[in-house]
Amino acid sequence: MAIGDQTRKYRPGMIVFREGESGDYACLVRSGAIDLVKLANPAAPPIATVNPGMMFGELALIDNAPRMATARAKVETELLIVDRAKFLTKLKGLNGRQRELFDLLTVFVRETPLWVAPIYNEVRPPPTEKTVKVQTLLASPALTELLKTGDPFLDVLGNMLVNYSRRRLPPPA
Repeated sequence: MAIGDQTRKYRPGMIVFREGESGDYACLVRSGAIDLVKLANPAAPPIATVNPGMMFGELALIDNAPRMATARAKVETELLIVDRAKFLTKLKGLNGRQRELFDLLTVFVRETPLWVAPIYNEVRPPPTEKTVKVQTLLASPALTELLKTGDPFLDVLGNMLVNYSRRRLPPPA
């Protein structure tokens, strides 16, 4: 299946995929919205809502790890599906530095929870080596150019990984 060859429509409440499943496709929202929820607390508000022009499910394609959340249609939604074979073909087109950046940011996003302000007087642990590396990378003005691939799908993915990573770092002091 090539990009754009398959679209799927979902009614509100329909599940696109479940947390813990293996991922063999990513989705680009053409219309509507998808809520990403954690199974541990299905009544909790979504951890994110994915709107038109945004993608989800891409991390499982990059690192073959299980899905991090359940994707559920919030409203009538149409998705463009990108399968693993097409995605891997695109990744092979990255240069070595770009692939290294994609891999670093993906691992960081998977391993690092969203940043939460510490409770008053709570001692924060020192940042890990990976956190410092990602902070330095995200502060680099050259990052945007390094992540430009010329492929719209991968360019959106690179921007999303940067945004996901920033949400896991404390604000600058």
